[in-house]
Amino acid sequence: QALTAQDTVPRVLQILQHTETVHLYNSMAMILNNISRSPEEADIFTTVLTLADCQMFVKLVSRHQEQGYLAAVLGNIAVTPVGREHLSHESVFPEIISFLTMPGNIIVRRNTARLLRNLSFDTKTHTALVEYLPQIVYPLVGGEEIDEEDMDKLPIDLQYLPEDKCREPDLQTRTYLSDTLFQMGGTYSVREKYREENYYELLKNYDQWEEDDDARERIQNTIYLIVQNDGEVDLRKDGDVPEGVEEAEEVVIVKREESEKTSVENMGS
Repeated sequence: QALTAQDTVPRVLQILQHTETVHLYNSMAMILNNISRSPEEADIFTTVLTLADCQMFVKLVSRHQEQGYLAAVLGNIAVTPVGREHLSHESVFPEIISFLTMPGNIIVRRNTARLLRNLSFDTKTHTALVEYLPQIVYPLVGGEEIDEEDMDKLPIDLQYLPEDKCREPDLQTRTYLSDTLFQMGGTYSVREKYREENYYELLKNYDQWEEDDDARERIQNTIYLIVQNDGEVDLRKDGDVPEGVEEAEEVVIVKREESEKTSVENMGS
């Protein structure tokens, strides 16, 4: 925590931004990741973090030279109110979403999915998240044949994908995205979006494709929210929320079985 003092973090950020030495860049990024891992550390870290700093992080990650440390930092700070405000800003969030499909860098994709999962525990972020729902779902979508009538209901970006379209190969990334969709489903307007744009069809195909039992259970929880009438879905405003996240307006509780209470992940990989 000593490294998060007002006179230290800005210096690390300055070195990170201007160095052309790969080793020094990764060392500075590693320091930032290490001092923001826990919710308590992330809270301290964000007291000296500005929107401009987050914009810089995103720009650096987008250069495809990232080993994953900065992407992990973004996921770490998503557990804090300040971090969520910066990350959901219109100047930052669209670029973050694009990292979900960054080729050749599983660590960046995984930490981006973790970031979205951490954001989703706060329902105030759902307005920003739902605008990018096709991009969030895209890694879970394959090239299965879909009836034309069902296809026409899907968002344009998810229609008529090639038969050889591959799903995200990293299990942890898929799990984070499933958790994100489930938490977003705690907001009524998001559930309506799921239904109106036929996300059931895509998630059903993913469920049938997924071989990991835990991952299947997680996506089935979201499918349950879609197919059940809202009167049959238990939405609690006073439910348990993960440590390090502000209490959400609604926390989804799956009735058909006791769901595991999960805490916000703060591991970089």
